[in-house]
Amino acid sequence: MKRIQAKVARALRRLSGVPAPAILPSSPPPLAREVITGEPILPPELEREIFELAAASDAPPDYWMHQHVGDTVLVLPQVCRRAQSWIEPFIYERVSLLQNFRGEDPIPQFLATLDVRPATFFATHVKHLYLAPTIPLAVAQRVLRACTGVVSFGCHHPYALLAPLLAPLPLQRLLVSALAFPAAPAPADLPPWSASLTHLGLSLALPTPALAHLPALTHLAVDYAALPDAEIPGTGVGAALAALLGAGPRIRCLVLVTAAKTDYRWALQRLREDAFADARLCLHLRPVMDGAWDEWSRRVPDMFAEAERRRA
Repeated sequence: MKRIQAKVARALRRLSGVPAPAILPSSPPPLAREVITGEPILPPELEREIFELAAASDAPPDYWMHQHVGDTVLVLPQVCRRAQSWIEPFIYERVSLLQNFRGEDPIPQFLATLDVRPATFFATHVKHLYLAPTIPLAVAQRVLRACTGVVSFGCHHPYALLAPLLAPLPLQRLLVSALAFPAAPAPADLPPWSASLTHLGLSLALPTPALAHLPALTHLAVDYAALPDAEIPGTGVGAALAALLGAGPRIRCLVLVTAAKTDYRWALQRLREDAFADARLCLHLRPVMDGAWDEWSRRVPDMFAEAERRRA
């Protein structure tokens, strides 16, 4: 490169008669690193607001990365310790222990973080938690022991296997494979969140008896695969859905989800055959967990919001 620059300079000198300028190096010498010292220039309240606004406005990257915050948010805690204390709660508010499409598994790193952070950190800051279907039950239990302030929880284990750890949580949204309560339970037998749960998604079983004990439930999603088999006489899909709506006193949105287009078309056909129609029902072509958790973690409208939009 320097040889070419010299040739160009000689050619210009011959043409113009102007002395050739000195040849600059290909890259300037590095500048001395600036060290910031002293107290912050801005008031702490304003400085914090700027950082939090930057974090809130930084959009997450591609959907397939399963990352609920933008790349800039992950860098902000490195600016200084006070920025770390402001931004880390934003990062850990929503935790999705799900392998992304590059094959990166966040579970080992999260478990290592559990070992070095005080338990109060996770109890205070983790509010939305999702565990991938590949997570063993023992790992799920360990995570739940630390994250005791969760209001939205999703996993692929049945509720019964995690009941002792889920019962004390202040849950408002719950996604599990199956939910069941004891027959004719006394109030003391029900988890405290049964009075406050508003959104429920189930992938493997219908919760008809349990719905009577969820007075605040307004949104319910069930997987088409959990409905009675069409080959069994007297097991209409319309009757099953009517039973769900009748069991939940305040349900205003029932989402029937399907994982495949064939199931979607088959569900429509069975509903027509049963002559079932209800303004609260909506069909959604996506599994329960994907249709709710992906949106909850990214702060965008979920399948329930989409169902109400289509119904309006």
